[in-house]
Amino acid sequence: MIINDIEVLFGGQAGDGSLTTGDLIATVFKRMGLELYTFKDFPSRIRGGHTNYVIRAGEHRHYGLADFVDAMVAFDVECVQKHITEMRPGGFVIFDNSSDVLTEALRRPDVFFYEIPLAKIAKEELGLELVRNTISLGVLAALIGMDPEIVRKLVTAQYARKGDKVVSQNVAAIEAGERCVRECFTRESGYGLRARPDGDRLLMMGNDAIGYGSLVAGCRFMAGYPITPATDILEWMAKHAPAYGGIVVQAEDELAAINMVIGASYAGVRAMTATSGPGQALMTEAVGLAGVVETPIVVIECARAGPSTGMPTKTEQSNLNHIIFSGHGEIPKVVLAPETVEDSFYLTVDAFNLADRYQLPVFVLTEQALCQSKESVARLDLSAVKVDRGKLVRDGGVVFGEYKRFSFSQDGVSARVIPGVEGGMHLAAGSEHSEAGVITEDARNRERMMEKRMHKLEAMRAELPKPRVIGDPSASISFIAFGSNRGPISEAQDRLAARGIATRLLQLRTLWPFPEEEVRDFVSTASQVFVVENNYSGQLERLIRYVTGPLERMHSVRKYSGRPFRPIEIIDAVERIVRPSQTAMQAWAPQVAVR
Repeated sequence: MIINDIEVLFGGQAGDGSLTTGDLIATVFKRMGLELYTFKDFPSRIRGGHTNYVIRAGEHRHYGLADFVDAMVAFDVECVQKHITEMRPGGFVIFDNSSDVLTEALRRPDVFFYEIPLAKIAKEELGLELVRNTISLGVLAALIGMDPEIVRKLVTAQYARKGDKVVSQNVAAIEAGERCVRECFTRESGYGLRARPDGDRLLMMGNDAIGYGSLVAGCRFMAGYPITPATDILEWMAKHAPAYGGIVVQAEDELAAINMVIGASYAGVRAMTATSGPGQALMTEAVGLAGVVETPIVVIECARAGPSTGMPTKTEQSNLNHIIFSGHGEIPKVVLAPETVEDSFYLTVDAFNLADRYQLPVFVLTEQALCQSKESVARLDLSAVKVDRGKLVRDGGVVFGEYKRFSFSQDGVSARVIPGVEGGMHLAAGSEHSEAGVITEDARNRERMMEKRMHKLEAMRAELPKPRVIGDPSASISFIAFGSNRGPISEAQDRLAARGIATRLLQLRTLWPFPEEEVRDFVSTASQVFVVENNYSGQLERLIRYVTGPLERMHSVRKYSGRPFRPIEIIDAVERIVRPSQTAMQAWAPQVAVR
């Protein structure tokens, strides 16, 4: 019996309620004191098309998927077809055989099938086919020992707003599922749960953490245009910001949104937008405007698979080059990359402070596998949040004389005023300008202004979020990564250590200005370096090579299927190089490219 260690996959058609049931299961696990990670894999349409929700629960914190799925709840044959190869030997499948039949070709002898007519029971016994998802929750609860009291309380709370009748139907559905297991099956699932103290923890999605971080950092204006997977932030801010004096605008498009943000920031309000690749492309010119008029803005980039519309609901890390290098001309900008849901909160606060201190655009680069996934996290430490508005002058009693908004300074940052400050009248031109903002094409002024603005990248280095070294700091076998890949790499490190392979990870949290010294020092003592990223061309690896030059011992581990890494894939990539005759799982090899 495997206790308190399980990964469950719910799969069906988009719009059939399986994602709602997945949320319920995740909350039950959390209330039972288990650590959680969830991942949604759904199509980019409202109804129809295969969707699945993976919930991983255990006694130790994990920030990503496991090697295999332990329990699958399949509402149709397509779910089994797509995911049967991901099942752990000894795992089990709950299959709705109301109308579908499993062929022998789909079965595996090392996976047990609990075949139950969920839809038929829902329709004939409860009079409502929609509750088949809740019946499946009852089945799963009985098979693995989910706390029945917690299950019933959560189901009641979930459907309370729909009235007593709906609550009663769903509670009856839970009981029907439990009864089905008692009466129809004698085989135990092989998995069990034991409740632990829940503790003072939260179950939070990455986008929610970004919303919280923005609000406590003082953001009081957001403009955006709905785009997957960033829309959650717009919706979160629309729900919560007005209670704190905030204004949230759904603009007509991304061009309008970014220009509204620049205008709000110019007026003295901390302002942000959130988008993904296609929207970011439309915002490019306006980001340049923010850079040249030295106006602080924060842009949340929730990356998805491209190019063009690409795969809107799948994960990828292929926007790195675009964020760093896009734009006509050169401006200073900052790119931060959170590693967990919790880090998404704190790095968002850092983004607003950096934007104000250095008066430039700051990007928070996250990705679908992080921003739309949930994790159990400790209570956020609000006492650690400090708001720094930098050289912003708001005191109307200050008289500047001849105010030079873009005056040359040692750190490249000039005193900034908002409209209405006495003595602060000035021009803010998108064309090249003098210290006073007057448009000029003078050659010497151009040189000095470029140097002033770009010097900010060097002046800020000591204040940027530092990379984290995770694992054995003396190990010579090393990883470099950013974003959500921290989770599967960390788990792979623990298991490689158990096999006698010590490793360390340099987790980058600032991607631009690139942490050259830290990367150079880290690589200099490594015998093998594995750069793990979710894109085809190895964008992070190329940035590293700009710093280190050609390195034969550097290997790029890339995955670009739109799905996140599993630890076994990283272990296999390492062992192909370190122990080529002892690869962990050759079946995974085609999914991950090692160069």
